[in-house]
Formats: sequence, C-alpha cells, structure tokens
Amino acid sequence: MKHTNTPGLNSQKILNGAIIFLIIIALLLFGYYLLTENKSETITHNKETKSHTQLNINKQELFPTLNSEFNFETVHGTNINIQASDKQFKIKGMEEKLVFLKIFGWDCKYCKKEIPELIKLKRDLGDTFEVVAIEAQHASKEESLKQMEELGINYHIIAGDQYPRFQNYLKAHYGWSGNIIPLTIVLNKQGNILAFEAGAKSYSLAELIKASLTRDKNGQ
Repeated sequence: MKHTNTPGLNSQKILNGAIIFLIIIALLLFGYYLLTENKSETITHNKETKSHTQLNINKQELFPTLNSEFNFETVHGTNINIQASDKQFKIKGMEEKLVFLKIFGWDCKYCKKEIPELIKLKRDLGDTFEVVAIEAQHASKEESLKQMEELGINYHIIAGDQYPRFQNYLKAHYGWSGNIIPLTIVLNKQGNILAFEAGAKSYSLAELIKASLTRDKNGQ
C-alpha cells in the first residue's frame, strides 16, 4: 500500500527541525557568552594584577627597603652595583678600597669647588681610593661627559636623574633632605659608613678622610 505525507506530519517535522535549530543557536550563543565573559574576566584580572604590580614598583621606588640593591651605569658605560644595608654600602669591584660615594651637581658652586681636590686625591691615592659621584641637577650624559673632559675628572660620574630610587633610599633611611649638596658618604674597605656629610664644609676632603680613618681605627 502506498503511503502519502499528510500536511500535519510535514508541519511536525518542520517544527521539530526549527526547535533543534533554535537549541543549536542557543547553545552557540551560550558558549560565546561564556567565552567572552571569561576573556573579559581575564583582561580585568590582568589589568588588576598589572595595576597592583605597578603600585608595588612605585612604592619600592619611593620607599626602598633598608636592604636594597642598586645598579648604576656611569657616563662611560661602567656598571656599578651597590648592596645597601644598615650603615653599609658594599660596592662590587671596590672591595678593600676607601670610597667616596657622592651626590653633587654641576651647577653647585660648592660641588665644583671640591672637584680639583677629588681629582688630586684619586691621583695621589690611586687604586686604593675610588670616587662614585652621582649628578643630581638634571644634566644629560653628554653634558657630564663634556664637563669631565674639560675638568680632567679621573673618577666615576653617574647621571643621577636615571636613578631616583637611590636618592629616595638616602632620604628614607639617612634623613637626607635631597636639597643639600654636595653629599659625601665615606666608606671603609668593608663598605661600612665612616662619615655622612651633607653640605659645604670648612675642612678639606683629605681631612675628612683622615678623621674617618681615625674613627674607623678606634672602632667608633
């Protein structure tokens, strides 16, 4: 016997097909929603993580901990690493040397007045003595190189604007205002601070060395 399709059966098939199609569309839309929602959460999380990380970096820049590490590059490309701790600055490669760690400015008349004496001390004391001077009056690397050549400077100069964290460290842990220069930190052969002198002084840097070494010898 031959069967014929009835209008009601065809309608049912169409309805079933439409329902299946709608279910598929709904599942696809739901999957897309989950995908975009997860992506949005990931982006938000990444932004929050990045913001939190940046906040920590900014905090470390402004308030470095007592035990901190500082990496500098002189205007001649020499790398200088300082391990800072309580009353101590250990400078890699300068162990067993007397060191003047200085903050200065090219436009500071008292700072410039010291330069010939620093040159002479470095020349007279040779490898037993080092000067690491950080420029803090916004001079460019090119300006510092020009000054060094004109004045015949024979010690390390660092462009300080690139390293505000170290200046913040001195402010946070040694009470330096940041406004008074020259600043001279005398370090013995172990990196211990023998003197922390801010501003122009009536005595010579050679006298400061002698007084610091006497204090170190007496264990003061």
